[in-house]
Amino acid sequence: MDAFLSTHQETMKRVMKGVSRYDHGLKSLSIWWEKIALIGKINSFEVASTILQDMDNTLVQFNQLQSRLVESLINEHTRKILLQHISCCQMAIDVLIRNLFERTADIGFLSTDYDVVRFFKKTHINEEDKLSIAKHLHAYVSIYSVYQDVILLKPDGELVFQLNQPARSGQISDYLIQQAVQSPNQYVEYFGTTQLMGESQANLLYANAVVENGDVIGVLVLCFRFHNELEGIMGRLSSVRQANHLLLINGAGDVLFAPQMYRQQYSSTLALKTALQMITVNGKSMVAVCAKGQAYQGYAGQENWRVVSLLAVENMDGEGAHFAVNEKENASLLSDLTGLISADLFDIRRQSISINDDLQLIVLNGIITAAREDAVEFMPVLEAIKKIGRDIDKVFADSIESLFSTIISGQLNAIKLQAGLAVDIMDRNLYERANDCRWWALSSLLRSALSASPIDQASIQQTLAKIHRLYTVYHTLYVYDKQSRYMAFSDDRYKEKVGHRVEQGSGAQAVFGLKNPYEYRVSSFGVFDCYNGESTYIYNAALRDMKEEEVIGGIGVVFDSTTEFNAILNDILPCENGVVKVGSKALFTTDKGLVIASSSSVHVIGEVFWPDIDFSQLHKEGTTATMIRLDGTAYLIGAAESKGYREYKRQDGYENSIIAWVLVPC
Repeated sequence: MDAFLSTHQETMKRVMKGVSRYDHGLKSLSIWWEKIALIGKINSFEVASTILQDMDNTLVQFNQLQSRLVESLINEHTRKILLQHISCCQMAIDVLIRNLFERTADIGFLSTDYDVVRFFKKTHINEEDKLSIAKHLHAYVSIYSVYQDVILLKPDGELVFQLNQPARSGQISDYLIQQAVQSPNQYVEYFGTTQLMGESQANLLYANAVVENGDVIGVLVLCFRFHNELEGIMGRLSSVRQANHLLLINGAGDVLFAPQMYRQQYSSTLALKTALQMITVNGKSMVAVCAKGQAYQGYAGQENWRVVSLLAVENMDGEGAHFAVNEKENASLLSDLTGLISADLFDIRRQSISINDDLQLIVLNGIITAAREDAVEFMPVLEAIKKIGRDIDKVFADSIESLFSTIISGQLNAIKLQAGLAVDIMDRNLYERANDCRWWALSSLLRSALSASPIDQASIQQTLAKIHRLYTVYHTLYVYDKQSRYMAFSDDRYKEKVGHRVEQGSGAQAVFGLKNPYEYRVSSFGVFDCYNGESTYIYNAALRDMKEEEVIGGIGVVFDSTTEFNAILNDILPCENGVVKVGSKALFTTDKGLVIASSSSVHVIGEVFWPDIDFSQLHKEGTTATMIRLDGTAYLIGAAESKGYREYKRQDGYENSIIAWVLVPC
């Protein structure tokens, strides 16, 4: 970044109106000083020449400091803006990667689905078979609303069924199908145009072979709602005021996604050589910053995918919201900011004060000398220069404090974004948990095993174990019967509980009142024996008999909240050059302040964290940020309320208000 700042400083200076005003003001004062000093030299021969020379030297020092000030102001303003946009890019690509990681588990599991396998095993597929599989897959995309289509094909590419086009048939030759058949134990991820989707536009597809007794009997393809999902991610992170445009590109610079409102403004390729550079788009100079995704649980997404933020140079004026502090707070505030502000600016401020103090002494010495030499005509010159010195010092003070204010404001906006990101990732994660329990509750294998007399506990355990191997975010899975008794777990650690009643507060009892397969129930965040006596959420859905007439039990999925929530909080902590800033921490709490996760050992799960912030703004706008002092340390603190994701916590009846907190020491 330092090389970029050095190369483009003059460009930045031209667009930064605030810095230009300070620079112009200082130059005007310097010119006025020279004129007054010249008058003094012409009319005051009696005054010691050393005083006039000292004044000239002081002006030289001010001018040298002015150059440093302007350079530092430009660099700090630019650095602040670029770091914020780099952070946005990193957030966007990381959220996308987390989302797509879930898709890799989905395709692997759905390709082993009992009803899907049974459909492929049929020698002759009739309309009744198609209606049955259509109902089954429609339920899937209704639960997992991130998908827009499901396609079933024979190994030779014959299209057997497509959810969105059930009448479609024919032979499809596509490399994606061949890959899935050749690597039956691995999913295939593909982005681009394909005959599978009519080649109308690029799609993101996931494919997996369907295997029975070691033989590939079909290929399952899931089509992800790529553009819909990217619109949501990019829209939340884009700044309307600064009109930055977030784009997704690949390693060749091909634009894979641009927000709909800006789609026509860009060519199909952006030639980006570095992660930070100046480019020209449609005749307009723009700064491009980009970020590559961080791998999540070993999954890194498509190779060389990056999110780019394009910011018009004309919008990088550095002027925006200011963090207001009153005069009494100012001295304390400045002392708290040593961790946020460039040391060079503090040094410039100290030197400007020192130079002005020296000037006051020079003026005082000049007054004494003028009085001794009876050079009254020099007195107005001294007073005028004294005033100019104070005016210059005030410009230094105002410019630096204004920068401090805008930087704090920018930091607060960034920390609000970090808190919003944390709770958004949490909602996205738990959206998947609500989906999983409902889909698994539709499993014919689980339902038939639970309907059997006696209940086929071995089959249930085998199915749960298979699921658990694919979905590592769970501590354990279990099935319970009509009497709310544990029938089987996904592993052996809790086998002694089989036959006992499900724990109170787990949400199991509520499933017997569920009216349709799209409903689910979640426990309160609490301590459960089946989570090693620690606190978590348990997601529940009803298992119905094979005729779907009666609820015969339920499935409970025990979320590994300690591991997963801590991973989210640690991943979103603010970083500098890839390193988390020392002392930073993040928490999840309920809307009553009960800590449910924390990146810091200072704040323990089950304790209360309830700092003095503007909760009215939090509830009104969804986020807030300010400066506070906790245990003697000054922090920037950001908070964001959970808003849900897609239909989760928005349209499904589930209410669970969570607040994410991010704290960064000043």
